[in-house]
Amino acid sequence: MNLTPSQWAALLPLLYPVIGGCLVALMSLDKDQATTKWIRAAMYGTALLAVGATFWYLTDLWTTGSQPTFFQLHMDRLAQFTGIFVVVAAALTILQGWDHFHQEGWVKGETLALLLFSVSGMILFAATTHFVALFLGLELFSIPLYALVGTVRARSESAEGGMKYFLTGAVASSCFLMGGVLIYGLSGTLDLAVAAPVLVAKGLGTDPLVLVGAALLLLGFLFKVSAVPFHQWTPDAYEASPHPIAGFMSVATKGVAFIALLRIFPGSLAPLGAVGVKMQAVMAVLAVATLVLGNLTALVQTNVKRMLAYSSISHAGYLMLGFVAGTPAAFNGVLFYLVIYLAMNMGAFGLLTAFGLVGEKTTFDDLRGLGWKRPAMGVSAAIIMLSLAGIPPMGGFYGKYMIFRELVATGHVGMAILGVLASLVSAYYYLRFLVALFLQSPGAEAERLASDRPAVHAPLAGASVLVCAAIVMAGGFLQAFLANGFARRALADGLGLLR
Repeated sequence: MNLTPSQWAALLPLLYPVIGGCLVALMSLDKDQATTKWIRAAMYGTALLAVGATFWYLTDLWTTGSQPTFFQLHMDRLAQFTGIFVVVAAALTILQGWDHFHQEGWVKGETLALLLFSVSGMILFAATTHFVALFLGLELFSIPLYALVGTVRARSESAEGGMKYFLTGAVASSCFLMGGVLIYGLSGTLDLAVAAPVLVAKGLGTDPLVLVGAALLLLGFLFKVSAVPFHQWTPDAYEASPHPIAGFMSVATKGVAFIALLRIFPGSLAPLGAVGVKMQAVMAVLAVATLVLGNLTALVQTNVKRMLAYSSISHAGYLMLGFVAGTPAAFNGVLFYLVIYLAMNMGAFGLLTAFGLVGEKTTFDDLRGLGWKRPAMGVSAAIIMLSLAGIPPMGGFYGKYMIFRELVATGHVGMAILGVLASLVSAYYYLRFLVALFLQSPGAEAERLASDRPAVHAPLAGASVLVCAAIVMAGGFLQAFLANGFARRALADGLGLLR
């Protein structure tokens, strides 16, 4: 089959990471100890080159206004926004991974290959409304993540966390598959954008099976965003994962799932008005449960990674509130918040690597006094944690504000108040991070162990944290530019909203 230039243009953002992943896998076959260091550098360089090429290509499509298609693959503005979002997260993960895996003594090429394959699946998942392509994208980015959670086999909890994630993910994927099958059986088409008008024309818009199918689809999305009650895998998987992988999962998986959810609900299934109203009610109930459970459980954590895991659950609740409001401006706030959330969470997990806290050394006690030893990282930590808590003028505050404003405008005042109260509660455990860094002294045993070990050098992880802190600050002072220049254009040209 001869592909047209437009079709190649739609496929290339998927092909660059796949080609990079294949090359990295081939490089990892080399077992010659004399060339190990060079092979490692080549693998990481190839992975960065693959995501860099994808980033460059997608930004070129964005600036030229080109929106190519390949059958059911639509590389429109929303898909380009998603691709840029994912490859930025992947690039930060690769930079942090170089330092982290050397600290942990587990540098394996398959980790980078799996990461790149997952990137390709994420871009596919957010760039189509065809159910078969959606499911392929879902599995292409999920299966590598199952393996990545348990990638450090020397740690006992890695296998447990990976298995929990795999088993719960398999159930969620099965539900997602069944939901698509029900809608296909009633409409006769696999394209969800076409299915809704067909169901309305057949008089099946309010059929109970359509509602069940939509609910099962929604369940699959909610599992990926760690919404209650589909959150149980999150703390164990994050704690078992290497820090950069946990950060990537917390931002890329959640971001892609929310953007794909936006394309399906309310995008493709908008003609099914009654279904949309019921799904919005479900989102409201689950958003409240997610905010309450995520924040209250994070309060009692002693492990920083588990705290960040429950924090990630609570942030899913804030983003779900945007779907409860259901206005184009609220969806604009969701996309803006995702960009800031990427910087906040990648920076938060990157701090652990930058401070040299790997393996099981991830408790609040391990953080004591490190803010003064690494001032640049300490300042970055303050910016990131204050933004996560939603304190102005950080970018996290404006992301929440854009969503809460639309909740009030649509009459959901109570939910807006709950969101504000949840932010106040979260300030305790985020400030606890800073208290440990700056206001608590390390114990005598910790000081003795630190003096016996060589100083930690993590320049790439530190640089990535500084970049994340800069993005958070830019979100606070340039929020109008980011929201209107990127999020608004993605919604306008991708879904026809906010024109």
